Amino acid sequence: MNPSAARSDRIFRFEQFELLEREGELRKKGARIKLQEQPFQVLVELLASAGRVVTREQLQQKLWPADTFVDFDVGLNTAIRKLRLALGDDAESPHYVETSAKRGYRFLAPVDITTGASELVGEHATPAEPLTKPVGMRPETAANVHAPASEKHGRWYLMMAAFAFVALALGVLWRDRWSVKHPVVEKRITANPAEAPIVSAVVSPDGKYLVYADTTGVYLRQIDSGEIRPLPQPKDFNAFPTSWFPDSTHLLVTSFNGKEKPSVWKASILGGTPQMLAYDAGEGLVSPDGSQIAFFRYAFVDAVRQKGNSTQSPPLRELWLMASNGENPHKVVGPRDVTGSGYEGTEVSAVSWAPRGHQLAYIEHLYTASSFSSGDLFWLKTRDLTSEKSQLILSDQRVGSRALCWAPDGRLLYTSLTDPKSERSDYGVLAIVVDQQTGKARGYPERVTEGLGWIGGLSVTASGKQLVVWRGNTQSQVFVSEFDKGMHRLAAPRRLTMDQNANLPTAWTPDSKSVLFLSNRNGAWKLFKQDIDQQTAEVLVESRHIESVLPSLSADGSQILFVDASRLDETSNPIRLMSMPVSGGMPRLVLQDRGINHFLCARTPSTVCVFSKSVGTTTSLITFDTERGKGRELVRFEGWHNWSVSPNGSQLAMITDDHGGRLRFLSLETEATRDVIVKGWPMLTGIGWTADGTGLLIGSFTSAGTSVILDVDMEGKARVLLEGDTRTQVFAWVIPSPDGRYAALNGFTGENNVWMVENF
Repeated sequence: MNPSAARSDRIFRFEQFELLEREGELRKKGARIKLQEQPFQVLVELLASAGRVVTREQLQQKLWPADTFVDFDVGLNTAIRKLRLALGDDAESPHYVETSAKRGYRFLAPVDITTGASELVGEHATPAEPLTKPVGMRPETAANVHAPASEKHGRWYLMMAAFAFVALALGVLWRDRWSVKHPVVEKRITANPAEAPIVSAVVSPDGKYLVYADTTGVYLRQIDSGEIRPLPQPKDFNAFPTSWFPDSTHLLVTSFNGKEKPSVWKASILGGTPQMLAYDAGEGLVSPDGSQIAFFRYAFVDAVRQKGNSTQSPPLRELWLMASNGENPHKVVGPRDVTGSGYEGTEVSAVSWAPRGHQLAYIEHLYTASSFSSGDLFWLKTRDLTSEKSQLILSDQRVGSRALCWAPDGRLLYTSLTDPKSERSDYGVLAIVVDQQTGKARGYPERVTEGLGWIGGLSVTASGKQLVVWRGNTQSQVFVSEFDKGMHRLAAPRRLTMDQNANLPTAWTPDSKSVLFLSNRNGAWKLFKQDIDQQTAEVLVESRHIESVLPSLSADGSQILFVDASRLDETSNPIRLMSMPVSGGMPRLVLQDRGINHFLCARTPSTVCVFSKSVGTTTSLITFDTERGKGRELVRFEGWHNWSVSPNGSQLAMITDDHGGRLRFLSLETEATRDVIVKGWPMLTGIGWTADGTGLLIGSFTSAGTSVILDVDMEGKARVLLEGDTRTQVFAWVIPSPDGRYAALNGFTGENNVWMVENF
C-alpha cells in the first residue's frame, strides 16, 4: 500500500501545529517538523477521529494490511514513539496522544479540519467563516471539523496567500504578531474577603447592576457608583441569584437550604414577596425576550433508582424549559446511555440562551468512573428549540463545566483550563462565533481572558459591551483542632496549611504528631507530611494520579497506601494499589482491580484492610492484606455508600441514606448488619470512627445551614462536637489522631469575587 497515493487535500490544525495531508508535512508555527511516513499516517488517522479511541485493529487494517500481527505491533509502537517525539508529547502525561490500554489511541486536543491551501500564517491565524461538521467519539457525536470552503472562501485564501508571499519576500512577516489578540484584562468589581466568599453573581441586562450572593446574604451593587445595598429575604429563604428578566428589575433566584429540594423563584429588586415558579428545580435562566425559562432538575440513574437506592448515587442534571410564569415545564435534554464509549454516562452541566432566543447552547458532560474528572469529556452543543436538532460545536477535556454565555454579537463564551499540563484549576474565557440560525460554529476559538482560579459563572449585558466573570479561589485546607474531653467538644480549629492551593487531609502518623495531606501546591498532586507544630511540610510521595483516591496508612503505620493508575479514564483498565515505606523507598504493587475508589486499614494489632470498587452502578467492599493482596468480598450494593473501618477491625460503618440519616454497621467477622437512624440529623456527609472505636465522627448541617461535626454513638444518638461559623467554615470530613487528642479537619477557605471585562 502507498499511503501517499490516496492522500486528500485535508489540512488539520491543533494548537500551534498544522498538518498538510497532500504535502505530507507537519508544521509548528509554520516551521516544518521531520516526521517519517508511518508516524505521519498514524497521526492523520488520529486527527481525523479526534476525541475518540482509534483501535489498534483499525490502524492495522488501514495502514498495515499486508503485515503480520507481530510486525504491526512493533511497527505501531515505534510509530507512536516517533510521533510523540515530534509533538513533544509525554506518554505518562499526554497532552496530544493518549494510550487506551489494550484498545488503541485517542487524540486529546481540539482539531480543526479544512480542505484547500494552508491558511496558517501565524501561530493561531483564524479563517473567515469555515463551516463545521462533527467528528468525534462516535459518528453521531464528535469534535469540531471544518467542511470544504465555498468559492468565496477560496478567493479569500488566494488573497491571503498573495499577501503572505509579498510579506515573506520583503522580510517583514513576523509570525508571532499574527497570533490571536492578547486576552483583555479582568477588572475586579467586588472585594469580598475569605470570610464571605461570593457564591453566585450575574449582571443586569442594562449594565447598571450586579446582583450577587455570598455566605452572608444577597446584595445589589450599582456598577457605576459602587454603592451596595442588601436585598431583603424572607426567613429561612436562602437565595442564589442566577438570572435577570429583561426589565433589569426582576430576578430569578434559586432557594436551597440543604434540607429540601431546590426551587426557582421570581423576585424584585424593589422588594416584595418572591413568587415560586418551580419546585425541584434550580439555576433558572430567563430567555432574552422574557417568555421562557431554562432550568435544571436533578435525576438519579434509572437503574439505580429501580434497585431501591436513590440517595447515594450522585444526581444527574437534566435541562428543562418552562414558561416565564412557571407553566408547561418539560424536559429538553437528559442523561444519555453511552455504553461502549468508555464513559459511564452523561449530564447537562451549563446552559445559555442564544441572543434571538430560539436556540440553546449547553455543555454535555461525559463522566468516567473515576472520582476525579481527569478523564472526563465535555461537549459544547447547540439545540434548535423548533426542530429539536442539536449541533456539536467542539469536544474537549479542558472545558469548564459550569459557565456558558452567548453574547449578543454571536460569540459563544465558555471557560477552559489555561494550562492543561498543570494540576492547578486556573481557567480562562474563550469565545467561538456560532450562527444563530443553524447553531453551527463559524471560525475557531479565541481566548478572551486569563486569570487565577475556577470560573463559576459568566453573564453579559444586552449591549454586549460588559462581561461579568464570577471567579473563585476557594480551596480545601487542613485544619487542626484539639479534643476537650471535659466539655466533650472540639476546640476552635486552627489552619495548618498556609499554602493558597488545595490541601486535603488523609491520615495521621502513628505518633499523632504529624498530618499527611495531598496538595497541588507545586503544580502537581503530591503527598506531604507536616508536624502540627511546624509551618512547613515535606514531600512523601510523588506519583501521577495519586490525587484520584485519597492515600492512607497500613495498620502499623509503616506503609503509605496509594493508587497509581496510568489511565483512570478507561474503566476497563485496572487501578494499581501501591505501598511505600513512610521512611522512603521504592513503591511496590499490593493489588490491582477495576474501579478502586477508597481503601482503609484498621490499627495494630489488627491487620484488617478493606477497599471499595465501583464498576457501573455496583460497588463492592473487599478485604485485602498489604503483603498477600486481595481477600474476600464483604458486601455488594448498588450506588455508593460513604464508609469507614473501625480502629480494631471488628466492623465497618457506612452511610446508606445521606438525606435520611441512616447508618449501617457491618460485622467483618460474621457479616451481620444492623441499621440505625441518627436522630435529628437527616443530612450526613463524611464518616470516620473515633480514636477509641466507641462511636463515629460524622459531618452534618444545622437547620440554618451551619456545618457541624457530630459524635454519634452505636445507637444513633448524636452530640455536636464542633459548629462552624456559617460565613467561614464548612467541614467535609474529620480524622482523629491515634491518641485521640487531636482532629485533622478538611475545611474550605479562600476569596471568591467578581470581575468585569469591558469591550471584549
